Amino acid sequence: MSIEIKRGPGSLPSKWGKAETVLHRLSLFTFGAMLILSPFRIRFVMLTRPIPPIYKDYTDFMLFGSDVFLLITLALWGVMRLFNSRRLNYGPIFLTIPIVGVILTGFISAIYSIDPALTLYHSIRLLLLFGLYLYIINEIHRIEELVLPVSLMLFVQAIVGIGQILRQQSIGMGILGELDLNATWHGVSVVTAGGIRSLRAYGLADHPNILGGCLAFGLVIIAGWYVTSKARWRTISTALYCLASLALFYTYSRSAWLAFISAMIIILALLYRSKRLVAARNWTQLVAACFIVLLPFLWQNASYLGVRLNSQRSFQQNPQENQSIGERLLLNNAANDIFANHPLTGVGLGAFPLALRDRYPDLPVDYQPAHFTLLDAAAEVGIFGALAYALAMTAPWLALWLNRKRLAISPPLITVTALLWAVSMVGFFDYYTWLLAPGRIWQYLAWGLWGLVYHSSHLSVAYD
Repeated sequence: MSIEIKRGPGSLPSKWGKAETVLHRLSLFTFGAMLILSPFRIRFVMLTRPIPPIYKDYTDFMLFGSDVFLLITLALWGVMRLFNSRRLNYGPIFLTIPIVGVILTGFISAIYSIDPALTLYHSIRLLLLFGLYLYIINEIHRIEELVLPVSLMLFVQAIVGIGQILRQQSIGMGILGELDLNATWHGVSVVTAGGIRSLRAYGLADHPNILGGCLAFGLVIIAGWYVTSKARWRTISTALYCLASLALFYTYSRSAWLAFISAMIIILALLYRSKRLVAARNWTQLVAACFIVLLPFLWQNASYLGVRLNSQRSFQQNPQENQSIGERLLLNNAANDIFANHPLTGVGLGAFPLALRDRYPDLPVDYQPAHFTLLDAAAEVGIFGALAYALAMTAPWLALWLNRKRLAISPPLITVTALLWAVSMVGFFDYYTWLLAPGRIWQYLAWGLWGLVYHSSHLSVAYD
């Protein structure tokens, strides 16, 4: 199967030099490696900055495995630009300008930040991710180029995550960054039903919620590709989809479940709207096969599933679930309070946990960002940064609505629209797409892919 996004006239040179071709292929390889490593927690601490009792990952300067390949990709692309005179494509202006606005307000917030060095560190990270956004818009030619690295990411994380569930502890992959886990230990994320603790799948990520989000995002890409793929790939794709879906279930991440299920519904709705009935039938077969495979595991773990879905008022009766919900409300209220006290400048990009500690020295929960990315943006970079972030999140949907009668609703556009929806949904219930490296990669990846495909949908889209 091949879904090719054709660019506008003159955007691709008729003959590339050999050196540029080699560099382009190398950049695709490193880009793929970045995607594979996106959930991995493996990192190098460049500068340790302990500020107890704040979790050290919020204050340390770190270089993740995915960061290394992001830097190499951008470096290769920079050299490639020396070999051609192609005009740089900045993507849809209504999306690019708000993204730039977020980054600029991040740098400006360093002037007023309670930790200027930390804010500059995060601002530079966003600037590099903007480079990723531009790279995708200019150098990714086919959605298919993402399928192999995303599949590898899903496979590795699913195998490790399911292995952890079977053993109820880590599986000895510490060399790859796996946390030391055991369902009986305090501080490890578990779900409890009937007094029995069950480990949530971490995979090779920092937390089950992060793993769940990355699995959900990857599954959306695979599903969007699957519906128009050639038959010979469908058996392998279905097996991978079922395996990764099982791992997603075992993360017990409600935000990831919601993002995944709603994105899959969007894919089906857009397939029917564009009258792609064969693709819709393929979607139905994929989802049906997945449900049949998952059904015994859902039944076996029904008590844990019920706890996560407020069965028998678990949000009130189960201490762990009650604490989780109460913690989110407390952090969101605190973010509103901090924003109200710094409405124009914010407290500095990435500095919210420090501001929270300063304002609430006796807070009964961990010092961490609010579980709503728009609130985090407002508290950290002020009202103008929050407006820019809100525009970046909503402008694609407004553009789709305004151009609904003349836009080519192609399989690539359906896929990236569903991906953008999934990432946005996570941002309503968790903060890692705003602050943490794995979430940020997928946020800018979704923006870049959507910007690329949306522009191409005004020109021409070829698929077979």
